[in-house]
Amino acid sequence: MSTFINGITMVLGDHVNTDIHCSTKYLPGKDNAHVVEHAFEKLDPAFPAHAKAHRAAGQPIVLVAGKDFGINSSREQAAQILREMGVAVVIAPSFARAFFRNSINNGLALLSADISGIHAGSAISVNLQTGDIEVSGAAAREANGLSQVLLQIVSAGGLLAYLDQNKGWPVSA
Repeated sequence: MSTFINGITMVLGDHVNTDIHCSTKYLPGKDNAHVVEHAFEKLDPAFPAHAKAHRAAGQPIVLVAGKDFGINSSREQAAQILREMGVAVVIAPSFARAFFRNSINNGLALLSADISGIHAGSAISVNLQTGDIEVSGAAAREANGLSQVLLQIVSAGGLLAYLDQNKGWPVSA
């Protein structure tokens, strides 16, 4: 994974919990691919189709969410579903702690930043290392970039892949 992501924004509001996109009603007997086809439809019935169109066009999705994104669950499938939807990074003012850790552990980058003025369908460039964010039609903004070890974990595809690549936790980390 590159530290630079150029994608298209999809926008959600505040307090979106993981049950909205990874509801247990979708999981029994279903695989992640099935859940991807229904994610966020409670908030926006067209959301899964828009995400699918971006994936088909090869456009990485930068999910822009409101405060407290990922509240209410420690379900690791939430991060997996987002990655399978084509989400390359989630930008929000704040995240639930368990969701943040599950996302990093599953190779999904998250950045905390001011999201005001960012609209759906905007072209966006994100530097995961520095936290620099440039959005068409909105003021540039900065987030705290990912630390070197978090960037390595995300780049590896998650914590287990990182540990496998390094035959355990590297001494230099």
